[in-house]
Amino acid sequence: MSRKSFGRNTALVGLAMFALAALPVRAVSGPAAPAAAPGQQSGICTSSSTSIKQFATIDNNRDDTFQCLGLSIEGDTVKGIRLETHHFVSTGRHTESEQVKIEEFPMAVVESLHGAVLDGVPGHDAIILQGHFSTPSGKATLVTSFLYNGFTSEYRSCQMTLARTPDASWRLADRLNRTVSHIVVRTRDMPLIGAFGIANLDGACA
Repeated sequence: MSRKSFGRNTALVGLAMFALAALPVRAVSGPAAPAAAPGQQSGICTSSSTSIKQFATIDNNRDDTFQCLGLSIEGDTVKGIRLETHHFVSTGRHTESEQVKIEEFPMAVVESLHGAVLDGVPGHDAIILQGHFSTPSGKATLVTSFLYNGFTSEYRSCQMTLARTPDASWRLADRLNRTVSHIVVRTRDMPLIGAFGIANLDGACA
């Protein structure tokens, strides 16, 4: 699948070539979470509540940044996709400060032909989520596209489903109906150049 030039900035993985734009962040009070190896979650997502339903975490293979993917809920209505990014910055010797930023993508954006750009810069959208929520069940069929090759603008994609469970939580599943709760963004790297694309979304794209 080939998708070219969309235009929205967020941060999900540090792709060196694409110089991901930083959005304003909110410092989290309290002691910083310990650093983790790349690909390992190093903090805690906001707990699910009546208005927030978390269903997956996203790590990458480059640093200890991680994200929490969820839904914004109002009553029984899904209002949008919620992305919570946790980033750790050094504040001195052997100490780190955790910063969190939250972005919400309204359903009109997710369901549009364009989709919601979860990561990237104008002209090089790294990860795109697009799909439709049926009513009244709330079940959604989602297509996730990722920039496989930044030089040629080649995208690859996979399909997932998101559905409400009997206990009022939400379950994300891959095309083989396996639960998706942890996704790792694997980048493609070249010597001297660095990252030039995403190899796969492990845990989501079988």
